Parts: sequence; C-alpha cells; structure tokens
Amino acid sequence: MSAILTLAVGVLFGVLGLGYLYRPDLIERMNAVLRNYILNDAYIALERRKWGAFFLLMSFLFLYMGWTSLRP
Repeated sequence: MSAILTLAVGVLFGVLGLGYLYRPDLIERMNAVLRNYILNDAYIALERRKWGAFFLLMSFLFLYMGWTSLRP
C-alpha cells in the first residue's frame, strides 16, 4: 500500500471508531441506509464498544504504517 492510502485508511478507521464510541446516533443513521445489506440494529446496539475499539486499533495500525513509510 502507498503511504498516502495507508494514512487515509487509518484516518477513516479513526473516524469510524470515534463515531461508534461517541456519536452512535450518526452510526445509526448510516445503519438505516445500509441495514438490508451489511448491518443489523441489534448487532450494533450490543457490539458498539467492540466495534469502536476495533476501528480505533485499526486506525492506529494504518496511521503507524503510513507514517513509517513516509519517512526516508
């Protein structure tokens, strides 16, 4: 992966992780659109902290990978 793409993925996961932890109402609105294909209301309500922590960890991983690949 290129450094810029890795950083972008890290930022995306960070935003998703913070959204799950601090603004579940925004996540529920996105869920209303994607409900039939990917997400389930009961699953989000029960697993929101796990998903938030997962996305934050993935964010740190991708940000670290992108940062180290930018340095010479």
